[in-house]
Amino acid sequence: MTSSTRRALPSRASALVALAALIVSVAPAQTSFAAPAHAAKGAKQPAAKGAKKSAKKPGTKARADSAAPGAERKKTKPAPPPPLDGASYEYAYDGADVGHKDRAWLGRAFVHSSIATVPEKPAPILVFLHGMNTELIKYRWMGGGQEGDVRRIVAELMEAGSVTPMIVAAPSTIDPVTASNAVLLWPAFDLDAFLDRTSARLAGLATIDRSRVIVVGHSGAGCNIRGGLATALHAKSAPFADLVIDTCMATDFAKDLAHAPPATNVIVSWQSISWEDRLFDDFRHVFKRELKKATPPLEGVLRELDYEQPTTGGPHDAMVGITLRRWLPRLVPPPGPVKVAPAADG
Repeated sequence: MTSSTRRALPSRASALVALAALIVSVAPAQTSFAAPAHAAKGAKQPAAKGAKKSAKKPGTKARADSAAPGAERKKTKPAPPPPLDGASYEYAYDGADVGHKDRAWLGRAFVHSSIATVPEKPAPILVFLHGMNTELIKYRWMGGGQEGDVRRIVAELMEAGSVTPMIVAAPSTIDPVTASNAVLLWPAFDLDAFLDRTSARLAGLATIDRSRVIVVGHSGAGCNIRGGLATALHAKSAPFADLVIDTCMATDFAKDLAHAPPATNVIVSWQSISWEDRLFDDFRHVFKRELKKATPPLEGVLRELDYEQPTTGGPHDAMVGITLRRWLPRLVPPPGPVKVAPAADG
């Protein structure tokens, strides 16, 4: 190697280093596939070519792509249900006459147009007692709250020709202590007083047939053995029917129901998908045992235990619609052949 060659090596090495630096400075940066911590939720990241799609985790819901990054999705409210064919009337009771403000309630009664056209004709009445009402929702199950609307369920049965036209009325508890405790709910509920006040509010609008009073209680309405459904069962105006829907299933109440007045139909319905820690077998055993000891019901009067397993919606609340659609056509059929409404859950 000549001296001139040795002198050229450092300068060639320097040139190569400079060329490499130039290439790095102009080359595009490598794309990173890791999402930054502040990335919008749900934004898609590019996947490597040929990579397999990852499986969705159980229980996760697919999300719709936004029209543009960061775009807000518009929340669409469900369409409101069609208006009811009838009118609702409000009234109240403060409990002052008995010195118990915890017995106060707000009442709402629904009169279907088929009844309003002949207000002097006595019509059956369905009295609905809701369960716990910690939120103190006014007119729960009667247009208030999200569980359902008994007015609408019964109106659909009337309009389908499945039941005779009937008045629907319900109190809603407004006492914060008893409303939030099932075993205290509806203390000493006075069915006779409720019917008196309902009749006074509907004067000139509808007439109550007191021989066909159907008392329906859901959830906590059947948990207080000194109130709610239990005291309604022994009213002076003996109920034509007691529909006990998915309540506490206490054995004391099972005994009471088995000894109901001979002319009172008793139907107990429940489900076990939710609230499964109740004593179903004990309730059934006591009810059947006490039936053998009780005064037999009149001919045609029902004593039924109805176990259901709802397939749609929240099973506990769905039991209200299921029970009313199944049993009201048998209890208060319209004149002529009975048309059974579709047995949809809820």
